[in-house]
Amino acid sequence: MIAPLPSSVTQADDGALPLAQQIVEALAASLGDAIFATELAFCQGARRCDLWTISANSSAGFKARAYEIKISRADFRRDNAVKQREARLFSDQFYYVTPAGLLKPDEVPDWAGLIEWREGSFKTVVPAPYRDKDAPTWELVVSLIRNSGNVNRDTDLLKIRLRNAERTISRATKAIELRGIKAWEIGL
Repeated sequence: MIAPLPSSVTQADDGALPLAQQIVEALAASLGDAIFATELAFCQGARRCDLWTISANSSAGFKARAYEIKISRADFRRDNAVKQREARLFSDQFYYVTPAGLLKPDEVPDWAGLIEWREGSFKTVVPAPYRDKDAPTWELVVSLIRNSGNVNRDTDLLKIRLRNAERTISRATKAIELRGIKAWEIGL
């Protein structure tokens, strides 16, 4: 399961997920067989990365990527290289992921890339430079173990999709019953 956003970001009245959570879930769904963790603390919980991935294949060199979701310019302006130090140390690439048009390519730091999200699809606008990541520290290993409920592979994506399908069926069942039709009469 993908870690929930902090309590300061709440679900909309219509049941829609907050924009940042929508982006994280769509990004996680696009990862294929990569292992990923959300809200991963790299150094004693002081700094967290919205999404961190590592390739599960040695032939791919266990490539790791860090993704920082920014949904406002103010949030992006508060970010800097110092805040993202650990995410960059333990990743081969670092990306900002934003709604389309939020940032101009020349605003992206030289150590980062930019991926834009528009209507459920992603476009790499600025490729992130590659660097050789540092070896994991024990702090990172412990953080991964602590977050083991949030360290996922493709089977967890299926659980997310199942949970979303169950919610949709439940809402449809209620809507049908409000119209005076028994859900079981139409196969729900």
